Amino acid sequence: MTVKRSICFIPSGEMLRLHPVDHWLRRFAEFTQRNATEIVLPAVGLSGPLFSSAVSPVPKTYDRSNLLPQWIQASREVMGDGAVIWGNIIVELGFMQNEALWLIDQFGDPLSQVCMVNPAVQGIIGDLVTEMLDYGVDGVVLDITDAYPNSSAEGRVGFIMHCYCDYCMDSLRNRGFREPREVFFTEPLLGQLVLNKTDSGVGHIDPPQEWLDSRDTTNLMALAVARQFVNEEADGLQAAALRLLSYMRARVAVTADAVRAVLSPARAASKRTAVVLGDYKADLSQLVTLPALNSAKSADEYWLPFVPDRSKVPGDWRAIQFLAGRSTYYFNAFFEVVEGASLRMVLRGPQDFLGDLLRTSKALMNNYLGAGAVFATGKFEHFEGFAGVPLNQDDHIELVDELTRTITGDVLPPELLERFRIETADRPGD
Repeated sequence: MTVKRSICFIPSGEMLRLHPVDHWLRRFAEFTQRNATEIVLPAVGLSGPLFSSAVSPVPKTYDRSNLLPQWIQASREVMGDGAVIWGNIIVELGFMQNEALWLIDQFGDPLSQVCMVNPAVQGIIGDLVTEMLDYGVDGVVLDITDAYPNSSAEGRVGFIMHCYCDYCMDSLRNRGFREPREVFFTEPLLGQLVLNKTDSGVGHIDPPQEWLDSRDTTNLMALAVARQFVNEEADGLQAAALRLLSYMRARVAVTADAVRAVLSPARAASKRTAVVLGDYKADLSQLVTLPALNSAKSADEYWLPFVPDRSKVPGDWRAIQFLAGRSTYYFNAFFEVVEGASLRMVLRGPQDFLGDLLRTSKALMNNYLGAGAVFATGKFEHFEGFAGVPLNQDDHIELVDELTRTITGDVLPPELLERFRIETADRPGD
């Protein structure tokens, strides 16, 4: 099979503030030995929309310019009229700063990003989609790789996880899970079976849809014990596993319904829709599976690093291979630090800020975009093409350099910048 679709994915406006569209398209060609046939432009990022919007202004760091139309025009000039231009939305929308829209953890506390299940959020994203389409994008990409953050926290039993707002609880009940949110802190095993604190964050187990459908407690418990998430002698382990699988089966269906609702304005306008996933299984930060999305007909296609062939994951889904670990998850974490640098410096101080920047920089090693990986994609019949972020270590260093110049008015010394160098495979331009 010949790879027909080559998608250059630009996850943050920070990349386009550093260099114009044609720079990243050249980088993409150097990495992959192929010209991009499609490009994904950042439309609604972590800090706000990057176009004139009734919802929220363009972030001040971008001088509140109407950027998306300029990037669309530049893309068409370089790629030609036949290119497909997508606009990307990261679903976090923390910039809305309205607690009524936010996720609510199992302890009843708000998390400062929006819940897709909330009808008001669906309406807001629908408004953003409609505005994007008016600017001339050919399709809408919805990035849900961190739709439901989860973490450990001092002074809490178990993990802060998912969303248990009234809209989520009503939707979960409609899908057959009727227990209250309190069970997720009164019975820690329900989280510990799939989440585990590590030195670098939180480890996770992502059950496939077939485990959820068949309530496969045997495999879930065996994996949780093998990875030392739980002790096999723990009281009530099997009962907890059964209840957790029941919850996750309902949750992936609820998320799939929410994604379909969010993208409905694009469908109504006969525009293309795609969803970026970190996994075809129930990744704990996306809480939906490829089969659940396919069953709900949530989007036209799905972009993710790996999916077995259709004999293992049946359905009529369309897939693009995203050549990065967990797709955009690690890129978004890095650019969240970059875009929020000024505030982080004030709230946490320079040492903690640099620690965050170094930690998220190291995660960029999960970028696998290269000619060999692209060639391999063509061997899989179930992938229609590939997508990837054309960011190498030199560009990464330049981003850190520019960030330092903006924040401090000076440049970090070379020996400190070297700490942020990411290791990449030998590729043209590296």
